[in-house]
Amino acid sequence: MELDVCDRITADPTREDVTRAIDQRGDDPDWFINLSDDDGYVEAELEGKGRFRLAYHSGKARFDAAETVDAATLKRILLAYLGGDKSWRGKLAWQRQASPAKAAEARGEPPTWAVAAVVASLALIFVIAEVLPESWVERLPFAGTTMGNIALIALPMVVMVAAMIINAVLKVRRASNWSQAPGRVIRSQMGVRRPPEGNEIGTAVNVPAVTYSFSVGGVTYQGTRVSLGDISGKFALEALAKYPAGANVTVYYDPADPSDCVLEREAPKGAVKGCSLALLVVMILVWGLYWVGTQGAEVLKVRMPDADVPVMLFAGLFGAAALLFFVGHRRYLARANAWPVTAGEVVSSAVEQRRSTENGKTRTTYLPVVEFAYTVDGNRLHSRQVKLGLEVSGSESLAQGIADRYPAGAPVEVHYDPQDPSNAALENPTETNWLLLGIALACFAIALYASRVFH
Repeated sequence: MELDVCDRITADPTREDVTRAIDQRGDDPDWFINLSDDDGYVEAELEGKGRFRLAYHSGKARFDAAETVDAATLKRILLAYLGGDKSWRGKLAWQRQASPAKAAEARGEPPTWAVAAVVASLALIFVIAEVLPESWVERLPFAGTTMGNIALIALPMVVMVAAMIINAVLKVRRASNWSQAPGRVIRSQMGVRRPPEGNEIGTAVNVPAVTYSFSVGGVTYQGTRVSLGDISGKFALEALAKYPAGANVTVYYDPADPSDCVLEREAPKGAVKGCSLALLVVMILVWGLYWVGTQGAEVLKVRMPDADVPVMLFAGLFGAAALLFFVGHRRYLARANAWPVTAGEVVSSAVEQRRSTENGKTRTTYLPVVEFAYTVDGNRLHSRQVKLGLEVSGSESLAQGIADRYPAGAPVEVHYDPQDPSNAALENPTETNWLLLGIALACFAIALYASRVFH
């Protein structure tokens, strides 16, 4: 047995060594403790005031605790591990660390082939516009026609939506042949998914931490996946209500690998709604571009022979879109300012750097990464949204000022959406985004000028 505390290693540690290490940990955010033997290890990292992220390795796979633990619980687990007692594993909800591909799939990220298809469609536009000889382009179907240009512009969006639909269909089809077994929910509580270690910039997503057990061929397995795709936000709350601890469930599993299992093998609700919405937007956009490029332009040209129709149409449509976003933003703010408020606590607070390269120059901006926890209807939720709907970034002093305003452990008031409690922020913006209205008015002015109505 070996004890590693912040790279200080103790061979054959005693119970006193473990207890002393936890009691004398201090407030160093990089503090960690690892207790290992030939079969695996248990490790913990300091997350916030008195709370620890816990994980263990069984020798075959790594498991992360769905929720943080306090110092007393950490002591009991490490001392039990030191004494060879493994019963502590059944007292917490654990999530098995999946392979990179399966982890990406569980987060709802697109597969590699889908990303490649979208990139290929963008490359095709560039090849047709810049690389192919004009004589070759003229031989292509619809070359030089309005419909052909619209189809080329819409191609990446169509490919993206098609890839989303195909990916969902393939996952559902694959799972349709899986076997099923009766199971029982062991743990059901809210968990949180954070950005990968080493990259703290990003959101904290609330996900259902549901653990269930089932048996196949006399062997007991545990699973944590609820659906074939990503479930988060309000869908996570629905999953917890549907699968409470102690509930009897039907588990669908891959006969070749029973550890690959789910409770629902239908397409995730979020994916279905997302694909449907994206498909509707693409259809409306394609129809609108086609109408503008054919009938709309011709009608306006007949009625307004002196007008610069392309400029007028483009400016008018862009202005209408900006005005639509402005009205939608105003309505959203009106609803958000009436959201209920609940007490919360800052879990962690830091400043992170973001580097970007533009025209060969590297630009560095700073972001306050403030994570807070709050409870709604008995569910402990997490968020990193300081200002509602806005990512705050800028100078180091600006970011540090926000981080200092919300130090780790500080009590805070949290504004949350009653329809989706995962959508929460520390500050609700009260100012209207007048920039959108200004853009809309400027576009309408350009459209009016291009119409030559007053000439």
